[in-house]
Amino acid sequence: MKRYARWLLFGLALLLSACVPQAVRPQPPQVELLQFSLVSIDPFSGRGEFDVRLRLTNTNSFTLPLLDSTLTAELGGSQFRLTLPALEIPAGASREAQTRLVVPLVEGTRALASLVGGQSTRFRLLGELRVQLGPAVVPIGPVTLLDREVRIQFTFRLPTIRLVEIRLDGLAVRLVLEVENPNPIGFTLEGPLRLLIGGRSVAESAFNLGLGPNGRNRGELRLGLSGLPGLGGVSVDLGLTARIPGILDRPVVQVLQGVLR
Repeated sequence: MKRYARWLLFGLALLLSACVPQAVRPQPPQVELLQFSLVSIDPFSGRGEFDVRLRLTNTNSFTLPLLDSTLTAELGGSQFRLTLPALEIPAGASREAQTRLVVPLVEGTRALASLVGGQSTRFRLLGELRVQLGPAVVPIGPVTLLDREVRIQFTFRLPTIRLVEIRLDGLAVRLVLEVENPNPIGFTLEGPLRLLIGGRSVAESAFNLGLGPNGRNRGELRLGLSGLPGLGGVSVDLGLTARIPGILDRPVVQVLQGVLR
């Protein structure tokens, strides 16, 4: 009798399992890159930032409730983390997602140099998506969601340099420069500076000033005179370079006119 009961229970279990619908494994959404644009590159905070806008299309026959997912963004062969925000996509529909890619300068030097230089750079988005299906969190992947070339629109603009003050201070000259950076990329402005009076060089020094993205800063120098200043117009000859090591190197050559006080 006990043996008969066990077989009966086993048969009922098989019958019930056949009646329960099997869980459907969701397919990953199709992903299209709509925007990859430069926000800033700041060597003083040590990172570059890019806005990334995506269109996700749900090819499943049911709504796809995506949870926050941490993916791998591969840019120019280097890998970084990117968070895809939570998004609910109805069956057969498309939704847009906005996120930000943060690239540390140390790890992303080659990729950033390529983009700043106007070159096409390979961008891949891969990893595992998380989907909320009922009470369960179901992973999709690992899968490659995106693989294409990207470029950014960037043209270096010369910083605005203004001679604020040039004043005799004993046997030296006190020089104050104000610099404004119109670029979304910060850099160090460095190189030689010469003071000329009447066309003759009377003092020289090295100039070094850090400028954040779209930033402004002042630099002050005290230049010892190599000879007595004569008569004539006063000018400051700048042979500078805007530099981020390994990423940016642009000449900034200017001549500023001033009045020695």
